[in-house]
Amino acid sequence: MADIQKADPAARRQAVPVIVIGALAGALLLAAMERYRLPLHDWLLSDPERFTRRLGLVSYLAAAALALPLLGFALYFWAFGVKVMRARRFPLPGQRVIRDTPVLEGRAAFARGRRLKVLAVCLGVAGAAFWLMLWRLVGALGGHAL
Repeated sequence: MADIQKADPAARRQAVPVIVIGALAGALLLAAMERYRLPLHDWLLSDPERFTRRLGLVSYLAAAALALPLLGFALYFWAFGVKVMRARRFPLPGQRVIRDTPVLEGRAAFARGRRLKVLAVCLGVAGAAFWLMLWRLVGALGGHAL
């Protein structure tokens, strides 16, 4: 029977505000995009000579805003996977958990660490692919001015 690491109530209390703040930030970004969609559209079309440059700028900023969090999570999961593989224990010794978690040791923990690194690679590739697709799309639309 595997050991169970008990949930830390303090960690749970700290996790709830982080999740709520993240959800509120996402909702505010969506509301801002809806609010400023038409002014942004008008700004893009206001100067036909600068349209492709402006479109490229907006597209690159949007790609960065969407790809950078993916790349950040990729770095975090890679580093966490390395730590798990070195310790051969999941969760890590001294790590606080927000729910009761079975403790994995040895090969099972090493495999979990490897899966975390695979997840990191997938997130990194997705972020880079997203950036590349938008870059190519802007180039196809004539936005090489940047």
